[in-house]
This record gives sequence, C-alpha cells and structure tokens, in this order.
Amino acid sequence: MLTKFKSKRAAELQSQQYLQCRDKTIPITIIRSRRRRRKLSLQVGPAGVVLRAPFTTRAVDIEDMLHRHRDWIYERQHWHCLQRASAPCYEHGQRHDFMGEPLVLAIAVNAGRAAVTMAEGILHISGNAETSTKVKEALQRWYLQQAKVIFGERLSFWAARLPWVEDVPQLRLRRMRSRWGSCSADGRICLNTHLIKAKQCCIDYVIVHELCHLQEFNHSPRFYALMAEAMPEWQQHKAELESVGSQLVLE
Repeated sequence: MLTKFKSKRAAELQSQQYLQCRDKTIPITIIRSRRRRRKLSLQVGPAGVVLRAPFTTRAVDIEDMLHRHRDWIYERQHWHCLQRASAPCYEHGQRHDFMGEPLVLAIAVNAGRAAVTMAEGILHISGNAETSTKVKEALQRWYLQQAKVIFGERLSFWAARLPWVEDVPQLRLRRMRSRWGSCSADGRICLNTHLIKAKQCCIDYVIVHELCHLQEFNHSPRFYALMAEAMPEWQQHKAELESVGSQLVLE
C-alpha cells in the first residue's frame, strides 16, 4: 500500500510514498520539477529512493516506472546497505588493499605528522595517528603518492607501445566513486586514485581504455576493435576490476 504526503514549493512539488519490495518497505521521495522537461530518473541510496520527474508527470506513469524497476530498486538498495556495513576500518590490524594485495595496518602513535611506509605486507603508520580520521588522511596521502608514481609509469609504458599516441598525455588524479578514468577532448587523462588498490593488469586496462579514446572518442565498434588490438585480454581485466570495484572505492 502506498501512503502519500505532499508539500508544494516554488518550482517543484515533492511527495513521499512507500514501495513494498519483497521483504522491505522502501521510502520513495518523488520530486516533480518545472525545470525538468522529459525523463524520469531514479536515484537509489541506503535511506531510500529519489524519483525525479517533470512537473506534469501523471501518477500512473510514476507507478508504472516504480513497478518496472521494483527488483532493481531492491537489489540496488540492498547493495548500498551492504557497502555501508562493509566500509573500511582505520584501526590497528585492519586490511587495506594496494596493487591487488591485502595489507595490514600497524599503527604507532608518536609525535609529528602521520606518515606511511610499507614493508612485508604491512602498512606502518607512525606519527599523529591517534584517531581513525588521522589514519585515514595519512593513508589517502600515501595512496595518492603511490598513484602519481605508478600511474605515471604505466601511462608512459602504454603510450610508447600504442602507435597512435604521439606523446605521453597529461595525467590528472581524482578520487571518484562512479568511474575509473576519463579522457578529455583535448587529450588529458584522468584516473581514479582508488584504482591504485587494484591489480596492475586492471590499472593497465583502464589506462589502455583511455588511450584508445585518443584515437576513437566514443564506444563504437572501431573503439572496441582498437582495444582488442592493444590489449587482447581486456575483457578479462575489465571483469576482474568490476568484481572488486565496489569495495575499492569505499573510504
């Protein structure tokens, strides 16, 4: 059964209803906006769903969309809840990945800014690391430092191997949740710093993908033919990255 509560604002109409999905009752916030012209969209999070629609959207069309996506909504929200439960812990003895290998945190609190060193499967963090926030900040700085070096080396390696790449593209790094990399129209490559947690073959796959965009700025059959030429096993590496990717971007 759906229960609705409405409140009108200047440029939008917001309502709340509840969708029964298997064993869950999921709250749905519906926002009808005068600025939105065509499509309905769904955004799923651990607390519920936001459905955005044009201001004049009929209730029957909203109900139809919710019905058609009921199973997807359930699975997506369940995934978000699992991700929240499995978020990384920044305490002594906890696991954190680097280049596809699980490493264990060893924390020693003393004076000075927290710094990270790696040896024999252990990430040693020493300095001002008395809180999880300080440990997290130190680990993020270390990941960024490693990404700058390793991504730069792998980008240079593949740029030299691919005949259509004349010069090593400019590299930028960002922490992102929804994509591993991008290639701008002017040829700059951006890579996700979380990618440093994945195996080298997965890092190479993302780099080759973006370098292929220098030749084919699309995802056409020509692009995938270029991928197969540059890296015949790219689909295997893509599948491996996708299997662990949702965990790697947690922080």
